[in-house]
Amino acid sequence: MGGLRGGHSRYSSFMAHGGSHHHHHHHGPTEAGDDESTRRIGWAFWLNLGFACFELVGGFYIQSLAVISDALHDFGDALSLGMGYFLQRKSKQGPTETFSYGFRRLSLLSALLTGLVISGGAIFVVWESLTRFNEPHSPHAPGMMVFAVIGIAVNGFAAWKLGRGHSHSHNEKMIRWHLLEDVMGWVAVLIGAIGILLFGWTWLDPFLAIAISLFVLYNISRGFTQTISLFLQANPNPPALRQFRDKVLALNGVKDVHDVHFWSLDGVRHVLSMHLVLKEVETAPQLKEQIRKLSQELGDCHVTIEIESPQEHCHNDCEHGQAESGGI
Repeated sequence: MGGLRGGHSRYSSFMAHGGSHHHHHHHGPTEAGDDESTRRIGWAFWLNLGFACFELVGGFYIQSLAVISDALHDFGDALSLGMGYFLQRKSKQGPTETFSYGFRRLSLLSALLTGLVISGGAIFVVWESLTRFNEPHSPHAPGMMVFAVIGIAVNGFAAWKLGRGHSHSHNEKMIRWHLLEDVMGWVAVLIGAIGILLFGWTWLDPFLAIAISLFVLYNISRGFTQTISLFLQANPNPPALRQFRDKVLALNGVKDVHDVHFWSLDGVRHVLSMHLVLKEVETAPQLKEQIRKLSQELGDCHVTIEIESPQEHCHNDCEHGQAESGGI
């Protein structure tokens, strides 16, 4: 992220005024939120795995191939949730010599993989449902209703559990969509079972499955696109960063600010760095403290500030690339 430029003498003079080029926030409440988030994902995993086992046993008991097939699908969901739980736990580990920012980006990796699983599952359901229109069959409606009610209750409770609290990682949001997809799928099964039982509408089951799958794909695509963007270290909030830079430039004693970089570790915790050109280097400690307070408007940030004097030439080439690409 860069240190102080311009030689040892200016660095020593600056440090004599009690300054520091780097600042790292320690967040006790944030760590507590991490533990809560991990517990919520763990709840979702065990509920999903337990229901998949129940569904598999019940499917063999009532000799329903449809229920057995859905049980295997739920085992796949449980595997995805288990992966999300493991990566979320791993992401809480602190920095190492190799991974200086720790493992928080594993949370984004989990969100990315979960998005792929959800999208693949929804596309598979659409394909299977289209073939059902050509090969209609009459499933066991009462058995469908029983499993649908239990499925709505279990997955609905898991989604509600995952939605509690105030801080949600991107991984957690994607997993919640995974559970809501299952809830809506079981709602479709319940409505289809009622339609089949009362009116013999066998087409209702594949029709609702397609409608819900398309709805899930539409909604998940936005979160999935954002996950890819954050994974590629895109600016998580361009308007807020523009306002932040304007406020920094308006501070008394600041001549210029450039080479501003703002990216996110996991969608919740961000990294912010900048080069600050001061009219007088001696004012750095006070100005940096003001800038750190302003950075709180961007969220939970790891802030690095490099101080430069007006006579100093910045040799960093990143600023030129930012100007060409329309960045800050």
